[in-house]
Amino acid sequence: MPPRDPSEKTKNEIINAAGRLFDERGWDKVKIEDIVAEVGVTRGAFYHYFKSREELIYTVYIKSLEDANLYELAMEQKNLNGVEKLRFVLKHSLRGQIQFAAQGDALTMMYHPVVLKSNIFSSMAILGPTIEKLLIEGNKDGSTNVEFPKHMPYALIVICNEWLNPEIFKMSEPEFKERLKFISLFGEKMGVQVLDDELYEMVMELYNLCRVK
Repeated sequence: MPPRDPSEKTKNEIINAAGRLFDERGWDKVKIEDIVAEVGVTRGAFYHYFKSREELIYTVYIKSLEDANLYELAMEQKNLNGVEKLRFVLKHSLRGQIQFAAQGDALTMMYHPVVLKSNIFSSMAILGPTIEKLLIEGNKDGSTNVEFPKHMPYALIVICNEWLNPEIFKMSEPEFKERLKFISLFGEKMGVQVLDDELYEMVMELYNLCRVK
């Protein structure tokens, strides 16, 4: 086995330390000084690996999605077809968001512009290709009939992360439910019925947590 690159080791230590501190204190309460002190490196060393705190937050998001191995988890569900695996992935992701939203001032962090942007971009980078693979599988097994499986995942991510986001679009519960109905009809027209009863209830739970912050 080749020797481990020490610079890569330091970079990973910064990412891991940042992830721990973000979880413990919140995204907006952790400074670069806190992270470098945790790792035992200089501020200059930090900027050797990351241009900014914002870039680090994005990297932490990417790592968390990669570590979740959502596609591999879905493929372990041998008894599920393509669309059921897609729902499995979405439910797994939503559970994490619900747990996070239920924590104290976590909602403030969830909708911080830098955090929100990192969430969307990391979803595009990691979750998008996963959804694409599952749509292709669904097309093969007949559980979906999506003409554009390469593009549909990114449309869903934008719709769900932005258009359905109650922090970006202030909306009443009836309007939110109306938008969910639209998403259901949109998916059906595009060849995939994403929402089932459980997913619907989970989305509503997240909405209610956001509304009462």
